[in-house]
Amino acid sequence: MSVVLDPRGLTSRVRPYLGDGSSLLIALQAVTSVLRLGSNLILTRLLVPEAFGVVAIVGSIWYVLVMLSDLGLRAYVTRHPTAEDELVQTVWTIRFIRNIVLATIMFVGAGFFANLYSAPEVSPAIRVATAFILLEGLTSLAFLTSERERRVIRLTLIDFVKFLFISIVTIIAAYFLRNFWAIIISMFVSSVFTLVASYTLVKGPPIRFRLQREHVIDLWRFCRFVIPSSMISIILTQTDKFFLAKFFPLAELGKFMLASALAMAISTVINEYVMRVFYPRFAQVNREAPETAVDVFYASRRQVMLFLAFGAGGVIGAAELVVRILFNDLYLGAGFYLAILCLSPLARLSSFPAEQALIAKGFIRITLVANILRLVWVLGAAPVAYFQIGPLAVIVVMSLTEVVLLPFFWWQQRRRGLMKVSEELFIFGAAAIGYSIGYVVDRAAHAAIAAGLIPAF
Repeated sequence: MSVVLDPRGLTSRVRPYLGDGSSLLIALQAVTSVLRLGSNLILTRLLVPEAFGVVAIVGSIWYVLVMLSDLGLRAYVTRHPTAEDELVQTVWTIRFIRNIVLATIMFVGAGFFANLYSAPEVSPAIRVATAFILLEGLTSLAFLTSERERRVIRLTLIDFVKFLFISIVTIIAAYFLRNFWAIIISMFVSSVFTLVASYTLVKGPPIRFRLQREHVIDLWRFCRFVIPSSMISIILTQTDKFFLAKFFPLAELGKFMLASALAMAISTVINEYVMRVFYPRFAQVNREAPETAVDVFYASRRQVMLFLAFGAGGVIGAAELVVRILFNDLYLGAGFYLAILCLSPLARLSSFPAEQALIAKGFIRITLVANILRLVWVLGAAPVAYFQIGPLAVIVVMSLTEVVLLPFFWWQQRRRGLMKVSEELFIFGAAAIGYSIGYVVDRAAHAAIAAGLIPAF
């Protein structure tokens, strides 16, 4: 009873066992992935594929507008030497002004954007989605400053609670509405949750409208490489969705987005681990003792990356079986998309930590150069694939972009003294083992179905 009445005492007892929070982050991300699969399992029985296609178009337009003015605020705040209140307040003000402009463009241009995707029926949903941008502009930057201060445990718990709450809202809305508005409503609720949590659950600098000239100039020096890089990212991340929406039925885009959601489960774990655990740790070591930064580059992420590589390889090998188990007949065919989409997060196990480490060491241009190379690959390979094979081949080209870029990051790591060939081979060796196991299980299941040993499912 005394433990229940004294939560601080409970926290002080549990806290030493959680370490830097990386174990909790991975554990809850794994639980989240399983629960997300369960949520999608329910939603695919309440909604038709077209619903996911509509949401994909809305999300794509929102993403394009945000990325056109991306300033790299997350990386900027984390790597800044001091990140004092005045700087954070200046960053918040700039983001607020930007989001007001973006929301206006999205609302006024909703009809144009919908026609661009050959889906005029989506325009009302696009107008409603402008609220997401407005709410993000009002959100505190406490989450970013907390990441900088390595409050991994608190942020991880907040994200998990948010996921549970939004999943329940989505399922309830889908049960009653049975259309894409259920997901739009849940997205709005998610934005409201983030807004409230940023002011109540996380401690951050007080919000002030402030534009200090020296901070604005410093942010510009940083983001002048981020902005063109982000513009290139639009082509790299939205071309596949545009081709599917333009040349295939909306239901096919829905299948693709469902496969994307499954692949995103892996990408999310990678991104959150690198940005919340690896990058702040590496940036801090690089600021305080740069001569030891090389030592933590591999050691701080080895076990996590091997585990994720094994899982990604397994999903690639058994992609069709995963879709067959989880979803109904309306979604058969998503296995192909899932297999090729998982190639990107698998490659990012190697490339993303390298990119963030180089940024922490001051090589800000690395992201821009990498995105230019990605763009060169897409502009060179995609047209050939389209005219020689067809629109579906463009999807494959886009999925291979991160794989093609691996030699560039390995070269950069070698130049900066961060490259260990054996460590990189371990990552892809684990993926190969996972793929082999997944493929064998997938083939065995199909052989059993063909032989009549188990029913088709």
